[in-house]
Amino acid sequence: MRLRDELEPQVRRCRERRFGLLALMAALLIARGVFAQGGQREPDKDTRAMIEASYIYNIAKLVQWRDEGMRRGPFIIGVVGSTNLYQELVNKYATRSIGKQPIEVRKLPEIADVDACHILFIPAANRNLLAPILKQPNARATLIITDFPDALANGAVVNFIPARNTLKYEINLANAEKHRIEVGLTLRQLADRVVE
Repeated sequence: MRLRDELEPQVRRCRERRFGLLALMAALLIARGVFAQGGQREPDKDTRAMIEASYIYNIAKLVQWRDEGMRRGPFIIGVVGSTNLYQELVNKYATRSIGKQPIEVRKLPEIADVDACHILFIPAANRNLLAPILKQPNARATLIITDFPDALANGAVVNFIPARNTLKYEINLANAEKHRIEVGLTLRQLADRVVE
């Protein structure tokens, strides 16, 4: 009985990672289908925001924060600008959790002084905020996600990129290390590009 109790958390983590992998693969297939249709969308839906929200949720499940403080309280996903992405995250993921941490989605003002977050999305329209945000103490253990060229070279951990009629992502492992974030093997294997 004791061995079973000791193994139960490991089995649960394996199941969560397997589910995360399946969900990430589903997001890739959806992205491929959406972009293969030339990006056609229903007037009231932003398919790019839907795909990015799915990626963000699944990325959150496939990384580990080494900072103990990040393992307590709500799991905070901050969004600068990008109202459609914010709404998509609220509508589909705000009632879920990452591990035992309930997800809290925050719409942040378009300024450099941001709240402490587990994940922070900075869109291309606000690219000028990336450097000042990275200098803030609140960003020390934050996984920064962007969607513009050269973002990885400027400090982002994950960057969304259009590639071969779909939306993919690239990862900078050195930036993840600076933020004390361990990127899981599955996330690295599914990335379009990994920068060491």
